Amino acid sequence: MRYKLQLNLKRLTVDFFSTVFLVCCVCASARETVSSVRAPMTYVQFGLLGELLDDVYSADLNAVGEYAPCDCFGIYGDVSYRLLSIEFNTMLHDQIHEMLNLQVNGTNETYLGMKFMPYRFFGVDVSWRLPPGEGSQVNRFHRVGVEPFYLYDFSKGMQLGVAASYYTFLEDDDFQPGDEIGLKASMEWRLAWDYELHRGWQFDYVFLYRWRIQESQNLNMDKPYRDMNDLYRGFRMRVDAGHYFALAGHSLGVALFYEMNRGYLFGMETGHTLGLYTKYVF
Repeated sequence: MRYKLQLNLKRLTVDFFSTVFLVCCVCASARETVSSVRAPMTYVQFGLLGELLDDVYSADLNAVGEYAPCDCFGIYGDVSYRLLSIEFNTMLHDQIHEMLNLQVNGTNETYLGMKFMPYRFFGVDVSWRLPPGEGSQVNRFHRVGVEPFYLYDFSKGMQLGVAASYYTFLEDDDFQPGDEIGLKASMEWRLAWDYELHRGWQFDYVFLYRWRIQESQNLNMDKPYRDMNDLYRGFRMRVDAGHYFALAGHSLGVALFYEMNRGYLFGMETGHTLGLYTKYVF
């Protein structure tokens, strides 16, 4: 009887920490680029960004690139390296000020993908998110996504885009995160643009709404107790403002962006990202 009780306590302890681990992995947010809906294009981009999320201040280096041998197909990659993360807590009542260095640095999330655009206005984006290295403690599951999108040339200098996305996660260590779906709308506006020299101002706006449609499951538990009760809905948005210069027959741009990296329509919880990047379009 005593041996059986010890086994049951051990199993309960394992299940408890497994549950905590899964909640941390699937409910928190990490670095994910909110990009405009675009046709395949060839470019390279390097940036530096600062992020505030859950009272944690972080600094990342970001590199993005895409190669499109034609207007109908492109492959891309997006990787971030987290330089530093610091959590700053202040207790006003006891006049105690605490600063904790999380010492989280290393490779953040990495994204690989392909774009297929058989028609000038319609295409499909297939992506794969790899778990992060030491640069993040969340979103540590492989994620596969499919995103059909539609582009509309509102005017010569303005392009609108809409996309619907579906994401599924690969099971790992007997945990199965729930599937997600989302909607994205974007606007790309070129102002005072010289189409011969490929220079001028470019502004981008993106709005993303995503929700989890299926509860995550802890497969270590018995079937009636596997659901994690982690359904959510939230939105994100981003604004870019950049100036592009003519260089060797192509465009070299410098841009600032602001991103609300987490938000709730009927709540106050948000996260913020501010960054600077340079982009060379071939």
